[in-house]
Amino acid sequence: MTDQCIILVGGIGSRLGKITRKIPKPLIKINNKPFINYIIKNFYRQGIRNFLILTWYKNHLFQKQLNTNFKDANIKIIKENKKLGTAGAIRNAFKYLKDSFFVTNGDTFFDINIRDLELQTKKNFSKIGVALKLSLEHKNYLSYKINNKKIVTSYKKIKKNKKLVCGGIYYLNKTVIKKLKKENLDIDKDIILKNLRNKRKITAKIFNKSFIDIGSKSSLKKASNFIKKNINKPCVFLDRDGVINYDTGYVHKPRQIKWSKNIFKAVKFLNDNNIRVIILTNQAGIAKGIYKENDFFNLTNWISKEFIKRGSFIDYTYYCPFHPNGKIKKFRKHSIYRKPGNGMIEKAFKDWEILRNKSILIGDKKIDITAGIKSKIKSFYVEKDVLKQVIKLIQ
Repeated sequence: MTDQCIILVGGIGSRLGKITRKIPKPLIKINNKPFINYIIKNFYRQGIRNFLILTWYKNHLFQKQLNTNFKDANIKIIKENKKLGTAGAIRNAFKYLKDSFFVTNGDTFFDINIRDLELQTKKNFSKIGVALKLSLEHKNYLSYKINNKKIVTSYKKIKKNKKLVCGGIYYLNKTVIKKLKKENLDIDKDIILKNLRNKRKITAKIFNKSFIDIGSKSSLKKASNFIKKNINKPCVFLDRDGVINYDTGYVHKPRQIKWSKNIFKAVKFLNDNNIRVIILTNQAGIAKGIYKENDFFNLTNWISKEFIKRGSFIDYTYYCPFHPNGKIKKFRKHSIYRKPGNGMIEKAFKDWEILRNKSILIGDKKIDITAGIKSKIKSFYVEKDVLKQVIKLIQ
């Protein structure tokens, strides 16, 4: 599972004039948060925990102003001594790169399922994957052509208005970067075009998803409304044991998991329709000493990887380890986070941008339904086929 994202933030932002004389584009505040924070959070919810921020212009400001609310996110800022370009900056950070990683521009937001891009690239045995979007603009973009296997066949200037262009997100293998020289290099010219000319396989997947580039004054003016419209999403809250998998009693090891019917397809359907997927699970087994908290963490990570293998993802998992009759003193107490309490749901509303009136909960027990009702969201008992159920409820 790929768990690293490179964010390119070295540009000057000359098109924004006075605005970027004091601050780099990715740190411009949109709705009271630096633009880059929205990028980090969007990759974080898809399982990315390691971030490299590659800076050049006013790089000291990133150290001061960049922040994240997620304690398990590892964010490293790498400063360039001179301007190295998009590909040159990645080559400069070579020793920090993992075997595979995502790359995104720090001044664009493309709301795609990155795991879909990763899966398609691996299926094609490619070392390069590109997320494409349809552009109707007259700008002088290079346009991609792909075949029915999602392999790039050409990448060149064309005159027509409708073009398949890169949305600023790439999936790369480390070996592609190793071959580059340590100099000012460009991703499009020195990675995409060069590998295409050398007849190396490049995968490209088209995403019809929301996109914004804050590099111009006109687009920056639209950014606030864009963020409000596209960051706030409906959510489907799912119980774990009984919805994600069958409840066989105190499940805490991968071998105990028996997946519910079509659960992977159900989550993929929700991902593709811009709906958050959050798991809410009581874990009394921790309080009762049946298994340890680390057992839960390990299983949660394993479950996450199983979804990612199939091109889908769980936004986040909330759990309650407390029980009033617990054997372990640390976890022996009443808690509003334990269903039928709605503490986990309200914590999710605080942590994530969720449209309450468009969200639902699916559970297998009365305590799940009660928790949902307390938070004023529509709540339903799980049906035999979860995919059919979510399609029916969402549409």
